[in-house]
Amino acid sequence: MSSLSSSASVRNILSLLTSLDAQLVAGAGGLERRVTWACRMRARLPAFESIQGGELALLTLSQLRRLDETLPHLLKTLHAAGVAAVAVAAQSGEALSNEAKQLADQLLLPLIWLPPSASLEEIEREVITFVVSFRSEIERKATEIAHQLMQLSIQGVGIQGVCEQLATRRGKWVVVQDAGQQVRFQASPDQSPPLLLPSPLTDEALRLQGLTRVVEPILIRHEVVGYLSLIGNESDFDYLERIVLGQVAPILALEVARERERSEVESRYQVEAFTDVLQGHYQQPEEMLARARILGYDLASPQAVVVFEVSPAEPDYPGSSASLQWSRSMRDELLRIWPSCWIMDEARRVMALLPMAALESGAREDMREREADIIMRLERLYTRVPSGKNNGTGLPVYSGGIGRVAQNLQGIPQSFREAQQALQIGRRLFGEGRLHSFTQLGVYRLLFYLDGQSELTDFYQETLGPLLSHDVRNDGTLIETLEGFFRYNGNLSETARAMHLHRNSLLYRLGRLEEILGHSLEDPELRLSLQIALKIHHLQKRRS
Repeated sequence: MSSLSSSASVRNILSLLTSLDAQLVAGAGGLERRVTWACRMRARLPAFESIQGGELALLTLSQLRRLDETLPHLLKTLHAAGVAAVAVAAQSGEALSNEAKQLADQLLLPLIWLPPSASLEEIEREVITFVVSFRSEIERKATEIAHQLMQLSIQGVGIQGVCEQLATRRGKWVVVQDAGQQVRFQASPDQSPPLLLPSPLTDEALRLQGLTRVVEPILIRHEVVGYLSLIGNESDFDYLERIVLGQVAPILALEVARERERSEVESRYQVEAFTDVLQGHYQQPEEMLARARILGYDLASPQAVVVFEVSPAEPDYPGSSASLQWSRSMRDELLRIWPSCWIMDEARRVMALLPMAALESGAREDMREREADIIMRLERLYTRVPSGKNNGTGLPVYSGGIGRVAQNLQGIPQSFREAQQALQIGRRLFGEGRLHSFTQLGVYRLLFYLDGQSELTDFYQETLGPLLSHDVRNDGTLIETLEGFFRYNGNLSETARAMHLHRNSLLYRLGRLEEILGHSLEDPELRLSLQIALKIHHLQKRRS
């Protein structure tokens, strides 16, 4: 950060002396030196008394000669004492020796020529008056700029509008960062392109680009909500920048407060509208569609509801934990895949309406393909936002549930209930860290809610009980064989290949199955009962 003084610079003093035809003849590298006072050379030695540093030394070349002093030697002495600049009255600039000019350039000590008619006493008085009043003038200018920016703020131009005007007035880049030092706004001075800002934005990184900055925190009730920076070439900075920033930062604090208030109102309205859509709380569909359109969402097309939740076994993380970034990561990734989706995110849950293009009537096969495509794209999301703390990301374990596609607004509440059911049932049957589709759960959707009822238990025991008893007493292969047989739709060759059995061995096992069950596996009613019983078997294994 640039260290700025409230004193006038040699450059300011040189501008003041322009009316006297003063000229800088050497030492241009020291024009930003700060001038704190002015003093004239005395007629006797020591030529200058009580030098404190920062003075503009005034003398005539004729005085110097009378004291038998040379200008180069005096320049060395004055530079060592901390003088800011030296002004010499002489017949011409050429009268000042080349040796003196070269030395002034080496020392970065501004050497100013004054015409012989110049009154050093008047110049001394004028410079002292200017230096004393310099800060007051700066504060007046800063107040004027701040007043103009406040008027713009009242007119509703927002943070960007205020920053653009500040950049124009001061001829520097203006950058606003949030509390986490992420850049939110940048405004460029007239006819200048935006800066390619380094990340992170640090003084050292700017210095490598030949730039510097002054920074002021933006505070709301002692809370730092952001940072305001002016960026430019170091030689262009003045104390005015610091004063201006100090007065503009409170204006931006007001803008941030307004933004927060607007955001809270909009967020409340978003939550209410999203909840009403999911729960069907509206009088007329057209009214709800219009509310959604105002918020930027088109619900006239088919929608699928997806719900992601952090595992109940995961603790509530503190606000500073990286795990709270989970919902933001989910939001970002969903918007990357579906830019027009409607998302409601919380710390432990993210819900979204995923839009699909409308289909022609009767295109059921196409709809199934699109549902499969949605599931595939959502499953890819797990590779970009991994579930579980053992993946090195620090993200929590989470699962997802997706309902069937709702063809219209009125079907969205049903899709939402299905997504919740898919999440609940899928977690129970297949565990955490996965996406569970209501469509793919099949008959489990019925069995899950019958689990534990005596009718279901009796059916299970009557159908599979003899096979379970046989497997307990023997090698435990009949249930496995039955599952393989149904998995390959009764195709003996494929079943034998998948189970690494000889075809005759498979036939023997199937024969034992029929013998124990007392019925042929060709019986369609028996097949249906056995397949349902096997689903119950998996349900009970998960419960245990």
